[in-house]
Amino acid sequence: MKREMNEKNLRMTGKAWEIRHTLRMIAKSGPSSATLSEYLKKQTACIR
Repeated sequence: MKREMNEKNLRMTGKAWEIRHTLRMIAKSGPSSATLSEYLKKQTACIR
């Protein structure tokens, strides 16, 4: 599976079950009220 991220976008390509699994892991990794936008900002800040 491939993942491309920047501050505003998340692009995933792969099999449907891989994408669902990844999205569930992202949802579990933060607080229950976290949005995808908050996750992307946090992840791209770590990369820089």
